[in-house]
Amino acid sequence: MDAKSDDPTSDLTDEGIVDVGAAEIHEEAEPTLPKSFFVQIRGWDNDNEEEARAFGQGVREWALAFSRVRDLSRLESVIIAWDYPEALASLDTGEGMPVAARTENEYGEGGAMAVSIKRGDALWSSVVIWTPLVRKLVDFSDPEQKQALMTFAHELVHVEDQRIFERTYPGGWRSAKARDARDAEMQMIVNRCQSEYSAQRRSAHCFPEGGVHYLDMLEKAMQDVDEQITSARLEYRFHGNVGKFWELARERLAFLFQSIGYALGHSDYIASDSEVSTELSQEFEDRLARISELSQGWLIDACRQAVQPFFTLHEWKDMSIYDDLEEVLEKLLNGYGVYTSVRNDQLYLDMPYHSFAEL
Repeated sequence: MDAKSDDPTSDLTDEGIVDVGAAEIHEEAEPTLPKSFFVQIRGWDNDNEEEARAFGQGVREWALAFSRVRDLSRLESVIIAWDYPEALASLDTGEGMPVAARTENEYGEGGAMAVSIKRGDALWSSVVIWTPLVRKLVDFSDPEQKQALMTFAHELVHVEDQRIFERTYPGGWRSAKARDARDAEMQMIVNRCQSEYSAQRRSAHCFPEGGVHYLDMLEKAMQDVDEQITSARLEYRFHGNVGKFWELARERLAFLFQSIGYALGHSDYIASDSEVSTELSQEFEDRLARISELSQGWLIDACRQAVQPFFTLHEWKDMSIYDDLEEVLEKLLNGYGVYTSVRNDQLYLDMPYHSFAEL
């Protein structure tokens, strides 16, 4: 069963104010959601088509409400899908744009994504979410509603962040180019940190208590990364394929930086909100302190400082904003005996070997 809702005008409350966690959306504010926006429901958990359509309308109303405080003027659609991987794969992202695919590794499987799509020469977004993550979005009596709302709000922040980039980058978004091949590779890894930090810090108000699992994910990823990278470096000594080493290292480090973004974004929101309970604030503070004691725990403070220029960004100037995060990544790689540079217009990895003890 598929259902679609594209009615551009309706109110969420009779009172004119919608409570979205710690924020209030005043309906007098002008919505930014485009008239062409639509919601698609792919599949449902029963045969009640009326229920599916009502849910789709509720999703549309939440998007309209958030568009009064977020720039969602380039949000083409929200797709709620039971067949999440298939929905991503079938999305028309536009000429020259990559096909969307879910994040998937031993730590879990992604279930929500704000996908960049191209329409003409403009960058748009489509939000795709696995149905169970937001099934309770419009059921205010269900304890899972706040988690669903935070998931939805998180993806809408990604939409706004891309819109700011597309709208303000000097010369247009196509002018945004890394200075060289090294920068391009490094930015692919660290971009997830700033992106998830922004989205989670700006959506955590919907469910402050719901971010503990981000700390769990970060702690596990940080505990594992030393063995992952050193093992890949040892294997490189035998197969000699630097491309194979970098492919694995890039994947692992990108997930680590992504995990840092999620956990820090939520934790920093908790620390900034005076209305959050003392017990919850202390729990997050204690957990971060424990993670900071791990071998790569220095990344917590280093990344927190490096993402602030992104978090406070209102207008893009150039790609040098990534430099601080790239320095953090370079320091991490150096600790594993990996040094990056550019040779013949390509990323060059130097992994000097001095003794067997370094493997």
